[in-house]
Amino acid sequence: MRQAWLRMPASVAALVLAGALALPAGALAGSPPLTGLPGGAGATASSGQTSTTASSTTAAPITIPSTSSGGGLPSYDYILIAVVVLILFATITYLIRRDAHLHAPRHAARDLDRGRGTVAPQTERRKRSRARAKAARRARRRK
Repeated sequence: MRQAWLRMPASVAALVLAGALALPAGALAGSPPLTGLPGGAGATASSGQTSTTASSTTAAPITIPSTSSGGGLPSYDYILIAVVVLILFATITYLIRRDAHLHAPRHAARDLDRGRGTVAPQTERRKRSRARAKAARRARRRK
């Protein structure tokens, strides 16, 4: 049986793939937080008291050019996600097959190819029977 430390590269690869999948979501989360409405603040008081208002000038609103698509991820991000998924599935398949081969008996591969419950043809059975009889005669002569 193999040592547990040999599984470490597979674990590292899985963590790197998980980090690669989380990277686009983390990059989008880094946008500046919303701080409220822009504009001047005025102090107004009601119930007959005098009020003081301060006016301030605001900058022109920033317009963001719109793209022709409806939004979402760019096409290269979809390609990268597909590649990561394929690598992940290939890694899982490799690990499952390797584990199955490690735990299978050594003679299991030979036994898989032979047919179960089949009867050999009559000529082969006759050859085997004659060979057994010949070996038995030789064994009796040696005694």
